[in-house]
Amino acid sequence: MVGQRGHGVVIGSGICGLTAARVLTEHFDSVTLLERDALPDGDERRRGTPQARHVHGLLARGAAHLEDLFPGLRAELARAGAPVYDHGAGARTRVWAGSLPTVTVGLEVQTAHRDALEGALRRRVTAMEKVTVRDATTVTGLHTSKDGTRVAGVSVTPASGGDAEVIEADLVVDASGRNSALPDWLTAAGYPAPKETVVDGGLAYATRTVQVEQEQPAEGLQQMNQPPDRPGGAYASHTGGGRWTVTLFGAGGQHPPVDSEGWLSYAESLGNEDLDRLLEQSTPVSGVFQYKATANRRWEYAGMRRWPEGLVALGDSATAFNPVFGQGMTIAVGQCVALGEALSARGGDLAGLGRQTQRMVARSARIPWLMATSDDLVWSYAMRGARLPLHWRATAWYKHRLLHLATRDPGVVTTFMRVYHMLASPAAMAAPRIMGRVLFSAKSPSPPSAAEPDTAPRGG
Repeated sequence: MVGQRGHGVVIGSGICGLTAARVLTEHFDSVTLLERDALPDGDERRRGTPQARHVHGLLARGAAHLEDLFPGLRAELARAGAPVYDHGAGARTRVWAGSLPTVTVGLEVQTAHRDALEGALRRRVTAMEKVTVRDATTVTGLHTSKDGTRVAGVSVTPASGGDAEVIEADLVVDASGRNSALPDWLTAAGYPAPKETVVDGGLAYATRTVQVEQEQPAEGLQQMNQPPDRPGGAYASHTGGGRWTVTLFGAGGQHPPVDSEGWLSYAESLGNEDLDRLLEQSTPVSGVFQYKATANRRWEYAGMRRWPEGLVALGDSATAFNPVFGQGMTIAVGQCVALGEALSARGGDLAGLGRQTQRMVARSARIPWLMATSDDLVWSYAMRGARLPLHWRATAWYKHRLLHLATRDPGVVTTFMRVYHMLASPAAMAAPRIMGRVLFSAKSPSPPSAAEPDTAPRGG
């Protein structure tokens, strides 16, 4: 190892924080991981992850990064029961125009429960000699140098109350998630408030866990919604031992009910035979849990006129995505990897690292942001009964026809899956062969379409 530095601090022990701590061990003499909640000993749910009850997706790109950083992780999860399968052959995916062909696409996915994944990472990180974990500890602000130009640590207090303390650091990584207090900490330290952009498609989840003894034809089910007139969708994943997590969702303010009877009726209304069969053969082992914090939220840290040295914000702390698209964990892990690469390239010099990293974070989130917000913008306009701008109508028109083509073309499915798993650029969906077929061989859906949102959704 070259360029070893002093002390790194990571705020937050979710997927992003654990990955960041692992990366920092290669570049710092010691790393302190700070967590507001009391951490469980095993795979129990951490209090700060209410979304953990719902289906989670780790895309192929993110899984590859984690396997590089934590060798043997996939095998460990598989031994615990988490299935590994080809996404095209082992899952059933429905879109507005029908079912996608069942075809091998060469992309293996693993449907581990979020608690199991986080627990496996936590065991590995906390066992590292360089890492000190301080849970039940609340970060209350940034500790800056006398001239205010750099972050020299953080101020903390025990979550149960007590005396404040300053933990000094050469680098502070904020990985505390979409509820990060970093904007407030920056203004308290004399920095301007970052610009914030929010795109809310009015989506909510309702999830329950079920036990299924009969063998199913797939390890995962996916039904995509389609703005502005098809708000409902579903994800169901086998997480091992016949245990399935079934998440129903609805956008545009049309949310699935949280009572058992209403939840089942909503599932039946989706018209998905695979989901119907799964639920008919299942026994509920949990209640129905709702989650509504799904707005896309971005803080423009890269565009700030002043940014302190010694500070980095990664993952949801910088850009939080609507979780329905399954991008968040993969993007966060990729940003941690990129931070490690930047540290390696700089040797022992941290000057300018923070600003460089925030620009990298912004670049890495730009295309995923456009992908996540393209549908949610349509939903937000539909909820207001407003007409969609022309360029977004054109995008929606193309996407509708593309999905119709995908139901008949295995090659399009393979390309679509590679884009979905962030292994290919979205531009691949507009390659000449695909674009020609979309324009001349596909068809548009029946009205009302996203190109002509003429009715506002019903309340929910």
